[in-house]
Amino acid sequence: MFRYKPSIPVPYDRQGYIYFKSLTYREMPPGQQARIRGLCERTAGSLSQALLEYVTTGDSVKSVCQRHHIASPTSIYRALKRYYVHFPADL
Repeated sequence: MFRYKPSIPVPYDRQGYIYFKSLTYREMPPGQQARIRGLCERTAGSLSQALLEYVTTGDSVKSVCQRHHIASPTSIYRALKRYYVHFPADL
């Protein structure tokens, strides 16, 4: 479920676009999927797989952290902020 995140310096409409576009990851062509994976790698580093799962599945951050053995969801939220800020305009 989309919720506006005021702590992310991206307008409401753009956040909605990024959220829903990310949920269509499985239907994207391989080139676009590679761009999303690359963005996750650049913005989350070693947590890129967890961030990719979080933004493409709609699962809660707590469940993603548990599956990836991440102690604090804060690290995912910091990476998510960078993900939203650096999301390409042409995707």
